Amino acid sequence: MLVIGEKINATRTSVAAAVAVRDAGFISSLALAQAEAGADVIDVNAGTGQGDPERAAEDMLWLIRTVEKAVKLPLAIDTEIPSVMGVALSSVTRPPAWINSVSAETSRLERVLPLAKKFGSPIIALLMGDDGIPRDAAGRMRAAEKIYGKAVDAGIDPARLYFDPLVMPVGAETGAGDVVLSCLSMIKRDMPAANTVLGLSNVSFGLPLRSLLNRAFLVLCAGAGLSAVILDPSDDTLMMEMFAAEALLGRDPYCGRYIKAYRKRNGKGGKS
Repeated sequence: MLVIGEKINATRTSVAAAVAVRDAGFISSLALAQAEAGADVIDVNAGTGQGDPERAAEDMLWLIRTVEKAVKLPLAIDTEIPSVMGVALSSVTRPPAWINSVSAETSRLERVLPLAKKFGSPIIALLMGDDGIPRDAAGRMRAAEKIYGKAVDAGIDPARLYFDPLVMPVGAETGAGDVVLSCLSMIKRDMPAANTVLGLSNVSFGLPLRSLLNRAFLVLCAGAGLSAVILDPSDDTLMMEMFAAEALLGRDPYCGRYIKAYRKRNGKGGKS
């Protein structure tokens, strides 16, 4: 399972402040810590530039340069502004960067799929459309089918598609977790060439012992075929749960990643 580090996101007050004053040391430390903790990809979100696309582009380019100096991992460009996405994808020094994200909204597909084709980018595809987020798995699968068809028509390899079923808080929607698990299973069955991804932490929003819920849900999602996850890789316990699940599901030859992660954790004082 690929791990996408989530911490460089300007929705976090500390990151937004660092971007505003160009605090390269702070951003670099976040990137390096995630890389050392086991991230495979680093998500970068520079914010919206307070409604100014030019400022948003400047912030994103600075963020890309800063993170690329700190780590040698691929980046996921996290923006809803197509012009910023285009500038960012053309600016990375270790392409291809990921696109985070597109949805089944027709206007977004028309603007983003050509960028994915041009730059060879993996795409995080949100299972929502022109009418918002469907409540049930069937509605989200219709969004997946639309995105899949449009991507193939555009000449994009389905293996570069990472469908995000959109995790909602189970404290607000009792069946939210089950909807996601159903989507993961159906995508694996009906679109085996494609992949899946999700942002983990939203499932536990507003509830006590969030880390426990996050760990349990990650294991369930792994069993349903999850390909990649957006999370905080510095959470050692969460990462070990993921490696354990992958080993038990036969996705970690000779438990190599699990053993490597255990040794690394134990070297930092972790206990068996």
